[in-house]
Amino acid sequence: MVLLYSSEVTANYFRALGWDFRTNVRLWEAFLQKYKVPFKVVRSVEQLEASQGGALVLPSSVALSDRERSAIAGFRARGGGVLSTWLAGVRDGVGGWRGFDFMQRVLDVGVVGDTESEEDDTFLMVYGNTPVTHHLPAGMRMWLERAKGWYPLRLQGGHMAAQMMDWSRTAGSGKLGSTIVFDERGQSDRGGSRSVALGFPERLWLSADPALLDAVVHNALMWVLHQPDVYMAAWPHPYANAAVVAVEGVDNFGALDLKFAERVESVGAKATYFVSSGNLAKSLDFVKKLGQRGHEIAYFGDSFEGFRNQSREVQSKRLRTMRQTMEGAGLPLAPDAGFRAPMDAYDVVTQQLLQEQRFGYQIAFMDASDARMPFAPPRTEPVGSAAMVMLPRTLQGPEEFLEQSDPEDGLTGFLRSLDTSMQMGGLSIVAVPNQSLLTPEQLDEIFGALQDGKSRAWLTTAGGVAGWWREHDRATATMTAEGTTLHLSVTVQGKGPIQGAAAVWVNLPERGSILRLSSRSPIQTMGKIVPIDAWRSAVLLTGLQPGVYHWELHFDKAPTNHASQ
Repeated sequence: MVLLYSSEVTANYFRALGWDFRTNVRLWEAFLQKYKVPFKVVRSVEQLEASQGGALVLPSSVALSDRERSAIAGFRARGGGVLSTWLAGVRDGVGGWRGFDFMQRVLDVGVVGDTESEEDDTFLMVYGNTPVTHHLPAGMRMWLERAKGWYPLRLQGGHMAAQMMDWSRTAGSGKLGSTIVFDERGQSDRGGSRSVALGFPERLWLSADPALLDAVVHNALMWVLHQPDVYMAAWPHPYANAAVVAVEGVDNFGALDLKFAERVESVGAKATYFVSSGNLAKSLDFVKKLGQRGHEIAYFGDSFEGFRNQSREVQSKRLRTMRQTMEGAGLPLAPDAGFRAPMDAYDVVTQQLLQEQRFGYQIAFMDASDARMPFAPPRTEPVGSAAMVMLPRTLQGPEEFLEQSDPEDGLTGFLRSLDTSMQMGGLSIVAVPNQSLLTPEQLDEIFGALQDGKSRAWLTTAGGVAGWWREHDRATATMTAEGTTLHLSVTVQGKGPIQGAAAVWVNLPERGSILRLSSRSPIQTMGKIVPIDAWRSAVLLTGLQPGVYHWELHFDKAPTNHASQ
Protein backbone atom coordinates (compact mmCIF):
# COMPACT_ATOMS: atom_id res chain seq x y z
CA MET A 1 0.00 0.00 0.00
CA VAL A 2 1.15 3.52 -0.83
CA LEU A 3 0.13 6.26 1.57
CA LEU A 4 -0.08 9.63 -0.18
CA TYR A 5 0.17 12.36 2.44
CA SER A 6 -1.81 15.50 1.74
CA SER A 7 -0.63 17.90 4.42
CA GLU A 8 -3.01 20.74 5.20
CA VAL A 9 -0.09 22.69 6.64
CA THR A 10 1.74 22.52 3.30
CA ALA A 11 -1.50 23.29 1.43
CA ASN A 12 -1.95 26.48 3.46
CA TYR A 13 1.67 27.51 2.84
CA PHE A 14 1.37 27.07 -0.94
CA ARG A 15 -2.04 28.73 -1.00
CA ALA A 16 -0.47 31.90 0.35
CA LEU A 17 2.04 31.76 -2.55
CA GLY A 18 -0.66 31.22 -5.18
CA TRP A 19 0.02 27.53 -5.82
CA ASP A 20 -2.66 24.87 -5.38
CA PHE A 21 -1.02 22.02 -3.43
CA ARG A 22 -3.83 19.72 -4.56
CA THR A 23 -2.13 19.71 -7.98
CA ASN A 24 0.77 17.78 -6.44
CA VAL A 25 -1.59 15.24 -4.90
CA ARG A 26 -3.62 14.86 -8.09
CA LEU A 27 -0.48 14.18 -10.13
CA TRP A 28 0.41 11.38 -7.76
CA GLU A 29 -3.12 10.00 -7.79
CA ALA A 30 -3.08 9.91 -11.58
CA PHE A 31 0.29 8.15 -11.60
CA LEU A 32 -0.73 5.52 -9.05
CA GLN A 33 -4.02 4.85 -10.83
CA LYS A 34 -2.24 4.56 -14.18
CA TYR A 35 0.06 1.81 -12.88
CA LYS A 36 -2.61 0.18 -10.69
CA VAL A 37 -0.65 0.71 -7.49
CA PRO A 38 -2.89 0.37 -4.39
CA PHE A 39 -2.91 3.66 -2.49
CA LYS A 40 -4.75 5.72 0.07
CA VAL A 41 -4.70 9.48 0.51
CA VAL A 42 -3.88 10.35 4.12
CA ARG A 43 -5.24 13.78 5.05
CA SER A 44 -4.74 14.01 8.80
CA VAL A 45 -1.85 13.66 11.19
CA GLU A 46 -3.96 11.26 13.25
CA GLN A 47 -4.18 8.86 10.28
CA LEU A 48 -0.47 9.25 9.69
CA GLU A 49 0.34 8.40 13.30
CA ALA A 50 -1.66 5.17 13.04
CA SER A 51 -0.12 4.07 9.72
CA GLN A 52 2.63 1.51 9.32
CA GLY A 53 4.26 -0.48 6.54
CA GLY A 54 4.31 0.22 2.82
CA ALA A 55 5.53 3.51 1.39
CA LEU A 56 4.70 7.04 2.46
CA VAL A 57 4.83 9.64 -0.34
CA LEU A 58 5.57 13.22 0.68
CA PRO A 59 4.75 15.35 -2.40
CA SER A 60 6.82 18.54 -1.94
CA SER A 61 5.67 18.72 1.68
CA VAL A 62 7.55 21.94 2.30
CA ALA A 63 5.79 22.93 5.54
CA LEU A 64 5.10 20.43 8.33
CA SER A 65 4.03 20.86 11.94
CA ASP A 66 6.08 19.38 14.75
CA ARG A 67 3.46 16.68 15.16
CA GLU A 68 3.65 15.78 11.46
CA ARG A 69 7.42 15.54 11.64
CA SER A 70 7.18 13.21 14.62
CA ALA A 71 4.54 11.07 12.86
CA ILE A 72 6.76 10.65 9.78
CA ALA A 73 9.76 9.77 11.95
CA GLY A 74 7.61 7.20 13.76
CA PHE A 75 6.44 5.72 10.46
CA ARG A 76 10.06 5.09 9.50
CA ALA A 77 10.85 3.67 12.92
CA ARG A 78 8.05 1.11 12.39
CA GLY A 79 9.70 -0.04 9.15
CA GLY A 80 7.77 2.05 6.62
CA GLY A 81 9.55 3.53 3.59
CA VAL A 82 9.41 7.15 2.44
CA LEU A 83 9.55 8.66 -1.04
CA SER A 84 9.87 12.43 -0.84
CA THR A 85 10.00 15.06 -3.54
CA TRP A 86 11.84 18.36 -3.48
CA LEU A 87 11.85 20.15 -0.12
CA ALA A 88 10.27 18.41 2.86
CA GLY A 89 9.70 19.88 6.30
CA VAL A 90 11.95 22.91 5.77
CA ARG A 91 9.22 25.16 7.20
CA ASP A 92 7.17 24.82 10.36
CA GLY A 93 3.44 24.74 10.99
CA VAL A 94 3.01 28.46 10.28
CA GLY A 95 5.45 28.67 7.37
CA GLY A 96 8.53 29.80 9.28
CA TRP A 97 11.93 28.62 8.06
CA ARG A 98 13.28 25.60 9.95
CA GLY A 99 16.18 24.57 7.71
CA PHE A 100 17.12 21.09 6.50
CA ASP A 101 17.34 19.26 9.81
CA PHE A 102 14.19 17.21 9.17
CA MET A 103 15.43 16.05 5.76
CA GLN A 104 18.79 15.06 7.23
CA ARG A 105 17.47 13.44 10.40
CA VAL A 106 14.34 11.67 9.11
CA LEU A 107 14.91 11.28 5.34
CA ASP A 108 18.70 10.73 5.50
CA VAL A 109 19.39 13.37 2.88
CA GLY A 110 21.40 16.58 3.04
CA VAL A 111 20.73 19.61 0.87
CA VAL A 112 23.89 21.26 -0.47
CA GLY A 113 22.29 23.67 -2.93
CA ASP A 114 20.06 23.98 -5.97
CA THR A 115 20.39 24.96 -9.64
CA GLU A 116 19.23 28.57 -9.37
CA SER A 117 22.64 29.97 -10.34
CA GLU A 118 23.26 27.40 -13.13
CA GLU A 119 20.94 28.49 -15.91
CA ASP A 120 22.13 25.75 -18.27
CA ASP A 121 21.66 22.88 -15.83
CA THR A 122 18.21 21.88 -17.02
CA PHE A 123 18.75 18.16 -17.60
CA LEU A 124 18.33 15.38 -15.08
CA MET A 125 20.96 12.73 -15.94
CA VAL A 126 20.15 9.34 -14.43
CA TYR A 127 22.67 6.75 -13.31
CA GLY A 128 22.30 3.41 -15.04
CA ASN A 129 21.58 0.04 -13.41
CA THR A 130 20.92 1.42 -9.92
CA PRO A 131 18.16 -0.20 -7.84
CA VAL A 132 16.01 2.92 -8.34
CA THR A 133 16.72 4.03 -11.95
CA HIS A 134 17.30 0.81 -13.86
CA HIS A 135 14.55 1.27 -16.46
CA LEU A 136 16.53 4.08 -18.13
CA PRO A 137 19.99 3.81 -19.72
CA ALA A 138 22.96 5.43 -18.03
CA GLY A 139 23.26 9.17 -18.53
CA MET A 140 19.80 9.51 -20.04
CA ARG A 141 18.87 13.19 -20.40
CA MET A 142 15.51 14.20 -18.96
CA TRP A 143 14.72 17.87 -19.53
CA LEU A 144 13.18 19.72 -16.60
CA GLU A 145 11.57 23.10 -17.05
CA ARG A 146 13.40 26.01 -15.43
CA ALA A 147 10.66 27.63 -13.34
CA LYS A 148 11.48 30.52 -10.99
CA GLY A 149 11.42 29.38 -7.38
CA TRP A 150 11.08 25.68 -8.26
CA TYR A 151 14.73 24.81 -8.83
CA PRO A 152 15.90 21.17 -8.52
CA LEU A 153 18.04 20.44 -5.49
CA ARG A 154 21.59 19.21 -5.14
CA LEU A 155 21.54 16.52 -2.48
CA GLN A 156 23.88 14.28 -0.52
CA GLY A 157 22.91 10.91 0.83
CA GLY A 158 23.76 7.25 0.96
CA HIS A 159 23.71 6.54 -2.77
CA MET A 160 23.39 8.76 -5.83
CA ALA A 161 21.05 7.94 -8.72
CA ALA A 162 20.87 11.12 -10.86
CA GLN A 163 22.13 14.66 -11.04
CA MET A 164 21.34 17.94 -12.77
CA MET A 165 23.75 18.90 -15.55
CA ASP A 166 23.85 20.93 -18.73
CA TRP A 167 23.23 19.34 -22.13
CA SER A 168 26.90 18.43 -22.61
CA ARG A 169 27.11 16.88 -19.10
CA THR A 170 29.79 19.24 -17.80
CA ALA A 171 30.75 18.27 -14.27
CA GLY A 172 31.70 21.64 -12.75
CA SER A 173 33.29 22.04 -9.33
CA GLY A 174 30.21 23.84 -8.00
CA LYS A 175 27.81 21.20 -9.29
CA LEU A 176 28.53 18.40 -6.90
CA GLY A 177 25.69 16.49 -5.29
CA SER A 178 22.91 14.33 -6.64
CA THR A 179 19.29 15.10 -7.46
CA ILE A 180 18.09 11.60 -6.56
CA VAL A 181 19.48 9.78 -3.52
CA PHE A 182 18.43 6.54 -1.88
CA ASP A 183 19.32 4.45 1.13
CA GLU A 184 17.96 1.98 3.68
CA ARG A 185 17.91 1.99 7.45
CA GLY A 186 18.48 -1.05 9.66
CA GLN A 187 16.42 -4.20 9.51
CA SER A 188 13.50 -5.65 11.38
CA ASP A 189 11.17 -8.59 10.87
CA ARG A 190 9.36 -6.40 8.35
CA GLY A 191 12.54 -5.37 6.58
CA GLY A 192 14.49 -2.14 6.59
CA SER A 193 12.99 1.30 6.04
CA ARG A 194 13.94 2.44 2.57
CA SER A 195 13.97 6.04 1.42
CA VAL A 196 14.28 7.81 -1.91
CA ALA A 197 14.49 11.58 -2.28
CA LEU A 198 13.58 13.00 -5.69
CA GLY A 199 15.07 16.48 -5.58
CA PHE A 200 12.65 18.10 -8.04
CA PRO A 201 9.06 19.26 -7.40
CA GLU A 202 5.81 18.07 -8.99
CA ARG A 203 5.54 21.53 -10.56
CA LEU A 204 8.21 20.40 -13.06
CA TRP A 205 6.42 17.15 -13.88
CA LEU A 206 3.89 19.02 -15.99
CA SER A 207 6.36 19.69 -18.82
CA ALA A 208 8.69 16.68 -18.47
CA ASP A 209 8.72 13.74 -20.87
CA PRO A 210 6.04 11.49 -19.32
CA ALA A 211 7.72 8.23 -20.36
CA LEU A 212 11.03 9.21 -18.77
CA LEU A 213 9.40 10.68 -15.68
CA ASP A 214 7.22 7.62 -15.15
CA ALA A 215 10.24 5.34 -15.40
CA VAL A 216 12.10 7.29 -12.71
CA VAL A 217 9.15 7.55 -10.33
CA HIS A 218 7.99 3.95 -10.81
CA ASN A 219 11.47 2.49 -10.22
CA ALA A 220 11.92 4.57 -7.08
CA LEU A 221 8.49 3.72 -5.66
CA MET A 222 8.79 -0.02 -6.28
CA TRP A 223 12.16 -0.08 -4.53
CA VAL A 224 10.77 1.73 -1.49
CA LEU A 225 7.95 -0.86 -1.45
CA HIS A 226 10.54 -3.70 -1.40
CA GLN A 227 9.25 -5.05 -4.73
CA PRO A 228 11.65 -7.34 -6.65
CA ASP A 229 12.47 -6.46 -10.24
CA VAL A 230 14.65 -7.81 -13.05
CA TYR A 231 16.66 -6.07 -15.77
CA MET A 232 19.52 -6.84 -18.13
CA ALA A 233 22.91 -5.72 -16.84
CA ALA A 234 24.36 -3.06 -19.11
CA TRP A 235 27.90 -4.46 -19.03
CA PRO A 236 29.60 -7.86 -18.69
CA HIS A 237 29.61 -9.20 -15.16
CA PRO A 238 30.96 -7.90 -12.81
CA TYR A 239 31.45 -4.48 -14.39
CA ALA A 240 29.26 -1.41 -13.80
CA ASN A 241 30.65 0.78 -16.61
CA ALA A 242 33.04 0.67 -19.55
CA ALA A 243 35.98 2.86 -20.60
CA VAL A 244 37.81 3.00 -23.93
CA VAL A 245 41.07 4.83 -24.67
CA ALA A 246 40.69 6.08 -28.24
CA VAL A 247 43.74 7.53 -30.01
CA GLU A 248 43.00 9.69 -33.06
CA GLY A 249 45.62 9.68 -35.81
CA VAL A 250 45.72 13.39 -36.56
CA ASP A 251 49.48 13.17 -37.22
CA ASN A 252 52.02 10.58 -38.28
CA PHE A 253 52.47 7.78 -35.75
CA GLY A 254 55.89 7.47 -34.13
CA ALA A 255 57.90 6.44 -31.09
CA LEU A 256 55.84 8.70 -28.82
CA ASP A 257 52.77 6.63 -29.64
CA LEU A 258 54.54 3.43 -28.65
CA LYS A 259 55.32 4.99 -25.27
CA PHE A 260 51.66 5.98 -24.90
CA ALA A 261 50.66 2.39 -25.72
CA GLU A 262 52.86 1.22 -22.85
CA ARG A 263 50.99 3.56 -20.51
CA VAL A 264 47.68 2.03 -21.62
CA GLU A 265 49.08 -1.46 -21.09
CA SER A 266 50.24 -0.50 -17.59
CA VAL A 267 46.59 -0.45 -16.43
CA GLY A 268 45.86 -3.80 -18.09
CA ALA A 269 44.11 -2.33 -21.12
CA LYS A 270 44.48 -2.00 -24.87
CA ALA A 271 43.70 1.17 -26.82
CA THR A 272 41.85 1.68 -30.08
CA TYR A 273 43.93 3.55 -32.67
CA PHE A 274 42.01 5.36 -35.40
CA VAL A 275 44.33 5.57 -38.38
CA SER A 276 43.95 7.69 -41.52
CA SER A 277 44.89 6.02 -44.78
CA GLY A 278 46.08 9.38 -46.13
CA ASN A 279 49.30 9.48 -44.08
CA LEU A 280 49.73 5.74 -43.69
CA ALA A 281 53.01 5.46 -45.61
CA LYS A 282 54.98 7.40 -42.99
CA SER A 283 53.26 5.65 -40.09
CA LEU A 284 52.93 2.08 -41.30
CA ASP A 285 55.76 0.50 -39.31
CA PHE A 286 54.65 2.08 -36.06
CA VAL A 287 50.97 1.22 -36.63
CA LYS A 288 51.93 -2.40 -37.30
CA LYS A 289 53.88 -2.47 -34.03
CA LEU A 290 50.81 -1.17 -32.20
CA GLY A 291 48.74 -3.97 -33.71
CA GLN A 292 51.35 -6.53 -32.80
CA ARG A 293 51.09 -5.39 -29.16
CA GLY A 294 47.39 -6.25 -29.22
CA HIS A 295 45.95 -2.78 -29.65
CA GLU A 296 42.95 -2.35 -31.93
CA ILE A 297 43.37 -0.65 -35.31
CA ALA A 298 40.34 1.16 -36.76
CA TYR A 299 39.58 3.69 -39.50
CA PHE A 300 39.89 7.49 -39.30
CA GLY A 301 39.05 8.42 -42.88
CA ASP A 302 41.30 8.95 -45.87
CA SER A 303 42.45 12.41 -44.75
CA PHE A 304 41.81 14.88 -41.95
CA GLU A 305 38.70 16.10 -43.76
CA GLY A 306 35.13 15.61 -42.61
CA PHE A 307 32.42 13.72 -44.50
CA ARG A 308 29.44 15.89 -43.63
CA ASN A 309 27.41 17.31 -46.54
CA GLN A 310 29.42 15.51 -49.20
CA SER A 311 27.49 13.59 -51.84
CA ARG A 312 26.76 9.91 -51.39
CA GLU A 313 29.04 9.06 -54.30
CA VAL A 314 31.98 11.02 -52.88
CA GLN A 315 31.57 9.58 -49.38
CA SER A 316 31.22 6.03 -50.67
CA LYS A 317 34.36 6.32 -52.79
CA ARG A 318 36.35 7.78 -49.89
CA LEU A 319 35.32 4.97 -47.55
CA ARG A 320 36.13 2.25 -50.07
CA THR A 321 39.49 3.79 -50.96
CA MET A 322 40.34 4.16 -47.28
CA ARG A 323 39.50 0.53 -46.63
CA GLN A 324 41.38 -0.81 -49.62
CA THR A 325 44.50 1.18 -48.71
CA MET A 326 44.50 0.06 -45.09
CA GLU A 327 43.76 -3.58 -45.84
CA GLY A 328 46.33 -3.62 -48.64
CA ALA A 329 48.99 -2.42 -46.21
CA GLY A 330 48.67 -5.64 -44.22
CA LEU A 331 47.39 -4.05 -41.00
CA PRO A 332 45.67 -6.31 -38.45
CA LEU A 333 42.18 -4.95 -39.12
CA ALA A 334 39.05 -6.83 -38.11
CA PRO A 335 36.68 -7.53 -41.03
CA ASP A 336 34.14 -5.28 -39.28
CA ALA A 337 36.60 -2.71 -37.95
CA GLY A 338 35.15 0.54 -36.68
CA PHE A 339 35.22 4.10 -37.95
CA ARG A 340 35.43 7.60 -36.62
CA ALA A 341 34.92 10.63 -38.82
CA PRO A 342 37.59 13.34 -38.45
CA MET A 343 36.29 16.25 -36.34
CA ASP A 344 33.03 14.29 -35.86
CA ALA A 345 31.99 15.64 -39.27
CA TYR A 346 29.55 13.01 -40.55
CA ASP A 347 25.89 12.89 -41.52
CA VAL A 348 23.06 10.43 -42.12
CA VAL A 349 24.59 9.41 -45.46
CA THR A 350 27.87 8.52 -43.73
CA GLN A 351 26.03 6.36 -41.23
CA GLN A 352 24.06 4.57 -43.96
CA LEU A 353 27.20 3.85 -45.97
CA LEU A 354 29.02 2.50 -42.93
CA GLN A 355 26.20 0.03 -42.39
CA GLU A 356 26.03 -0.98 -46.04
CA GLN A 357 29.79 -1.50 -46.20
CA ARG A 358 29.68 -3.64 -43.04
CA PHE A 359 31.66 -1.53 -40.60
CA GLY A 360 31.27 -2.87 -37.07
CA TYR A 361 30.79 0.38 -35.24
CA GLN A 362 30.98 4.16 -35.50
CA ILE A 363 32.24 6.60 -32.88
CA ALA A 364 29.47 9.18 -32.76
CA PHE A 365 29.24 12.68 -31.34
CA MET A 366 27.38 13.29 -28.07
CA ASP A 367 24.29 14.52 -29.94
CA ALA A 368 23.74 11.05 -31.43
CA SER A 369 21.97 9.81 -28.31
CA ASP A 370 20.36 11.17 -25.16
CA ALA A 371 22.13 8.44 -23.16
CA ARG A 372 25.75 7.50 -22.50
CA MET A 373 25.33 3.98 -23.85
CA PRO A 374 25.92 2.12 -27.13
CA PHE A 375 22.92 1.71 -29.38
CA ALA A 376 21.99 0.17 -32.72
CA PRO A 377 20.87 2.68 -35.37
CA PRO A 378 17.99 1.90 -37.74
CA ARG A 379 19.23 -0.90 -39.94
CA THR A 380 19.91 -0.30 -43.64
CA GLU A 381 22.19 -3.28 -44.30
CA PRO A 382 20.82 -6.68 -45.37
CA VAL A 383 18.95 -8.67 -42.73
CA GLY A 384 21.14 -11.36 -41.25
CA SER A 385 24.37 -9.39 -41.27
CA ALA A 386 25.92 -8.19 -38.03
CA ALA A 387 24.37 -4.95 -36.84
CA MET A 388 26.54 -1.86 -36.67
CA VAL A 389 26.77 -0.28 -33.22
CA MET A 390 26.93 3.43 -32.46
CA LEU A 391 29.31 4.40 -29.66
CA PRO A 392 28.50 7.97 -28.52
CA ARG A 393 31.47 9.98 -27.31
CA THR A 394 29.82 11.88 -24.46
CA LEU A 395 33.03 12.90 -22.70
CA GLN A 396 35.36 15.63 -23.94
CA GLY A 397 38.97 14.49 -24.14
CA PRO A 398 41.63 15.71 -21.70
CA GLU A 399 43.34 17.91 -24.28
CA GLU A 400 39.98 19.51 -25.11
CA PHE A 401 39.62 20.42 -21.44
CA LEU A 402 43.18 21.77 -21.33
CA GLU A 403 42.49 24.06 -24.30
CA GLN A 404 39.55 25.67 -22.49
CA SER A 405 41.39 26.68 -19.29
CA ASP A 406 44.78 26.59 -17.61
CA PRO A 407 46.39 23.13 -17.45
CA GLU A 408 45.70 22.42 -13.78
CA ASP A 409 42.02 23.42 -13.90
CA GLY A 410 41.55 21.73 -17.26
CA LEU A 411 42.90 18.39 -16.08
CA THR A 412 40.85 18.63 -12.87
CA GLY A 413 37.75 19.24 -14.97
CA PHE A 414 38.47 16.23 -17.17
CA LEU A 415 39.09 13.92 -14.21
CA ARG A 416 35.89 15.12 -12.54
CA SER A 417 33.90 14.51 -15.73
CA LEU A 418 35.47 11.08 -16.20
CA ASP A 419 34.58 10.13 -12.64
CA THR A 420 31.00 11.31 -13.15
CA SER A 421 30.67 9.34 -16.39
CA MET A 422 31.97 6.18 -14.73
CA GLN A 423 29.70 6.64 -11.71
CA MET A 424 26.73 6.96 -14.06
CA GLY A 425 27.52 3.52 -15.42
CA GLY A 426 27.89 4.65 -19.01
CA LEU A 427 30.47 4.30 -21.78
CA SER A 428 33.43 6.63 -21.27
CA ILE A 429 35.52 7.17 -24.40
CA VAL A 430 38.77 8.87 -23.42
CA ALA A 431 39.83 10.42 -26.73
CA VAL A 432 43.33 11.80 -27.25
CA PRO A 433 45.22 12.74 -30.42
CA ASN A 434 48.27 10.72 -31.30
CA GLN A 435 51.60 12.41 -30.61
CA SER A 436 49.80 13.67 -27.50
CA LEU A 437 51.11 16.79 -25.76
CA LEU A 438 50.00 15.55 -22.35
CA THR A 439 52.88 15.64 -19.87
CA PRO A 440 54.03 12.50 -18.02
CA GLU A 441 52.53 13.94 -14.83
CA GLN A 442 49.16 14.50 -16.52
CA LEU A 443 49.22 10.99 -17.93
CA ASP A 444 49.98 9.67 -14.45
CA GLU A 445 46.79 11.27 -13.15
CA ILE A 446 44.64 10.09 -16.06
CA PHE A 447 45.82 6.50 -15.96
CA GLY A 448 45.74 6.56 -12.18
CA ALA A 449 42.04 7.41 -12.37
CA LEU A 450 41.44 4.54 -14.80
CA GLN A 451 43.41 2.18 -12.57
CA ASP A 452 41.43 3.26 -9.49
CA GLY A 453 38.16 2.50 -11.27
CA LYS A 454 39.18 -0.95 -12.54
CA SER A 455 37.19 -2.89 -9.97
CA ARG A 456 33.96 -1.58 -11.50
CA ALA A 457 35.11 -0.36 -14.93
CA TRP A 458 35.57 -2.59 -17.95
CA LEU A 459 38.70 -1.25 -19.70
CA THR A 460 38.40 -2.48 -23.26
CA THR A 461 38.60 -1.45 -26.91
CA ALA A 462 35.87 0.18 -28.98
CA GLY A 463 35.54 -3.08 -30.90
CA GLY A 464 35.17 -4.93 -27.61
CA VAL A 465 32.27 -2.68 -26.63
CA ALA A 466 30.57 -3.10 -30.01
CA GLY A 467 30.91 -6.87 -29.92
CA TRP A 468 29.58 -7.00 -26.39
CA TRP A 469 26.59 -4.83 -27.27
CA ARG A 470 25.53 -7.18 -30.05
CA GLU A 471 25.59 -10.03 -27.53
CA HIS A 472 23.79 -7.90 -24.94
CA ASP A 473 20.96 -7.20 -27.37
CA ARG A 474 20.40 -10.90 -27.95
CA ALA A 475 18.89 -11.41 -24.49
CA THR A 476 15.81 -9.97 -22.84
CA ALA A 477 14.42 -10.57 -19.34
CA THR A 478 10.95 -10.13 -17.87
CA MET A 479 9.34 -10.90 -14.53
CA THR A 480 5.74 -12.05 -14.10
CA ALA A 481 3.63 -13.20 -11.15
CA GLU A 482 1.54 -16.34 -10.86
CA GLY A 483 -0.29 -16.07 -7.58
CA THR A 484 2.42 -15.50 -4.99
CA THR A 485 5.17 -16.99 -7.18
CA LEU A 486 7.43 -14.78 -9.25
CA HIS A 487 8.79 -16.02 -12.58
CA LEU A 488 11.87 -14.87 -14.47
CA SER A 489 11.71 -15.40 -18.24
CA VAL A 490 14.83 -14.96 -20.36
CA THR A 491 14.74 -15.04 -24.16
CA VAL A 492 17.97 -15.56 -26.09
CA GLN A 493 17.90 -14.86 -29.84
CA GLY A 494 20.40 -15.25 -32.64
CA LYS A 495 22.79 -18.10 -33.36
CA GLY A 496 25.02 -19.99 -30.97
CA PRO A 497 25.44 -19.60 -27.23
CA ILE A 498 25.66 -16.22 -25.52
CA GLN A 499 29.26 -15.01 -25.51
CA GLY A 500 30.57 -12.78 -22.74
CA ALA A 501 29.33 -12.49 -19.19
CA ALA A 502 25.77 -11.35 -19.88
CA ALA A 503 23.62 -11.20 -16.77
CA VAL A 504 20.18 -10.39 -15.43
CA TRP A 505 20.26 -8.25 -12.31
CA VAL A 506 17.54 -8.89 -9.73
CA ASN A 507 16.40 -6.36 -7.12
CA LEU A 508 16.01 -8.20 -3.84
CA PRO A 509 12.93 -7.62 -1.64
CA GLU A 510 15.07 -7.36 1.49
CA ARG A 511 18.64 -6.30 1.96
CA GLY A 512 20.91 -9.33 1.88
CA SER A 513 18.19 -11.73 0.70
CA ILE A 514 19.49 -14.93 -0.88
CA LEU A 515 18.19 -15.50 -4.42
CA ARG A 516 17.42 -19.03 -5.61
CA LEU A 517 16.09 -20.32 -8.94
CA SER A 518 13.97 -23.38 -9.54
CA SER A 519 12.18 -24.85 -12.52
CA ARG A 520 9.32 -27.23 -13.07
CA SER A 521 11.26 -28.76 -15.95
CA PRO A 522 13.95 -31.24 -14.90
CA ILE A 523 16.00 -30.46 -18.02
CA GLN A 524 15.87 -26.67 -17.71
CA THR A 525 19.31 -25.05 -17.74
CA MET A 526 19.87 -22.98 -14.60
CA GLY A 527 21.71 -19.69 -14.57
CA LYS A 528 24.49 -19.23 -12.03
CA ILE A 529 23.67 -16.74 -9.26
CA VAL A 530 26.25 -14.31 -7.89
CA PRO A 531 25.82 -11.32 -5.54
CA ILE A 532 26.15 -7.74 -6.82
CA ASP A 533 25.63 -5.82 -3.59
CA ALA A 534 23.38 -5.99 -0.55
CA TRP A 535 20.30 -5.14 -2.63
CA ARG A 536 20.87 -7.13 -5.83
CA SER A 537 22.02 -10.45 -7.24
CA ALA A 538 22.91 -11.42 -10.79
CA VAL A 539 21.82 -14.42 -12.84
CA LEU A 540 24.64 -15.17 -15.31
CA LEU A 541 23.57 -16.14 -18.82
CA THR A 542 26.96 -17.03 -20.29
CA GLY A 543 26.74 -20.01 -22.63
CA LEU A 544 22.94 -20.14 -22.87
CA GLN A 545 21.76 -21.39 -26.25
CA PRO A 546 19.01 -19.53 -28.15
CA GLY A 547 15.61 -20.23 -26.64
CA VAL A 548 13.23 -19.23 -23.88
CA TYR A 549 14.06 -20.01 -20.25
CA HIS A 550 11.60 -19.93 -17.35
CA TRP A 551 12.68 -19.95 -13.72
CA GLU A 552 10.85 -19.43 -10.47
CA LEU A 553 12.39 -16.80 -8.21
CA HIS A 554 12.80 -17.54 -4.51
CA PHE A 555 14.14 -15.13 -1.90
CA ASP A 556 15.43 -16.71 1.28
CA LYS A 557 15.59 -14.64 4.45
CA ALA A 558 18.74 -12.62 4.90
CA PRO A 559 21.15 -13.82 7.59
CA THR A 560 20.83 -11.95 10.88
CA ASN A 561 23.19 -9.07 11.60
CA HIS A 562 23.80 -8.57 7.89
CA ALA A 563 26.26 -5.77 7.34
CA SER A 564 24.66 -2.64 5.96
CA GLN A 565 25.40 -1.49 2.44
